Amino acid sequence: MNIQTALDSQLSRFESQLALLSSAFLRHEPSELVATSAELQSMVVLFAKVIQPVAASLKTNPSAQWRVKRIAAQLDALRQGILRNSVVVDRALATLMPSCQENTYAPKTGAYPRQPYGSAGRQSGEFRSLSA
Repeated sequence: MNIQTALDSQLSRFESQLALLSSAFLRHEPSELVATSAELQSMVVLFAKVIQPVAASLKTNPSAQWRVKRIAAQLDALRQGILRNSVVVDRALATLMPSCQENTYAPKTGAYPRQPYGSAGRQSGEFRSLSA
């Protein structure tokens, strides 16, 4: 039973961390979202280690199976929500700061008849004599 209680406690911790992550997502708190997702990531690694020895007993425990499936569904829903939020942010940024299709740097000398910036100096004919 010790293995079963370890699994139940790990599942409870995982569910509470998912609840914290979803509340941070719903409140649009980016710093809290980063912290809770990092903690959830470390919990996933620990959960993978815990689940390996009890995988056989998990098949005979329908409540634990249901909890694992519910956690997987919550993770999937959070992932989709975060991806949708990312698309909204990308579109808002594209509206505020549209990307330019022009080159960042000036073209090579002679590509255009007149290049006022970022090109080698050219003689304009305005000053025909030099004075000291």
